[in-house]
Amino acid sequence: MLTLLLIACSKPMPLPQAHRVSGEDGLSADLVSRGELGERLAPPDDASVVILYSGEQRGDMAPCGCADTPRGGLPRTAAYMNAVGDSIRVFGASWLDDGTTLDGQPMADAAVKNTHMISGLDALRVDVAHVGLTDAIALSRMAEAPHLPMVSANIAGPGVSPYTIIEHGGLRIGFTGIAAPGHIAISTPGYTRTDPADAGSVVEDLAEQTDLLVLLNDGATNASKKLIRSGHIDVVIETAKYRAFEVPFRQGSAVWVRSHDQGQRLGELRLTTADGQLVAVTDRKIDLDVSMPDDATLGHIAKEAEAELKALDRALFAP
Repeated sequence: MLTLLLIACSKPMPLPQAHRVSGEDGLSADLVSRGELGERLAPPDDASVVILYSGEQRGDMAPCGCADTPRGGLPRTAAYMNAVGDSIRVFGASWLDDGTTLDGQPMADAAVKNTHMISGLDALRVDVAHVGLTDAIALSRMAEAPHLPMVSANIAGPGVSPYTIIEHGGLRIGFTGIAAPGHIAISTPGYTRTDPADAGSVVEDLAEQTDLLVLLNDGATNASKKLIRSGHIDVVIETAKYRAFEVPFRQGSAVWVRSHDQGQRLGELRLTTADGQLVAVTDRKIDLDVSMPDDATLGHIAKEAEAELKALDRALFAP
């Protein structure tokens, strides 16, 4: 596997508008880090499926706090997603904040952040929201589950489905996800967590109904490799705080890609199929830097979140 250590929070290297690296046969990656929004869009190709993916915002709608090159943020994410048009919008695990104090109580700002994050994802019309351990902790503290398309094959509870099926480009594409369940001492009232390796029946059920199957993996890599042996999984999208620019690689029958920590780079997975098989995959990583515009709707929600968090901070810590 070829890895280029181009870290999002470091000073950007002088790259051309699109920096392409080819890997195993039919697999390639583009790093798109320069130009206006329109210049960063993919040129016309024969992609059958386009999946836009992000994750690990941990309740933060604003760009990361990197001193030199702050990146990410839901308003910039939305601006690019809306410009792409017909695509599937996927958010990997840890989109909610599970912040806990030293005495085991929820952080005061976590509920505020999560309320606005849910509003943001709803406005963004997300198609899949993978529930990981941190999300289950946050969800278990809510009076009711959000009306978002949440999926998990090993975390069950209000509002969470084992999988979802989306029709796109004339294909039926299935999405499910698994996550490390965490220590037994971690409490998630109303949400049960089981061994992710036992999700085989969900994968089998989903495979019978779909043309392509995407597995979202959050900290359950060994279980993902085990499930791949079934031959049913076509793509794995992993969230694990990665910041490197990497070429997709093959793990058994599946193509494996990784999202970028804190959503600082948006993933754009362009899949080309023939006779029901993946024949080419391009994983584009779009830097969401200061040159990218904000979507007006998401920008408004982000400003509301910022104002409410500042007011909370003053109430708690003002002399």
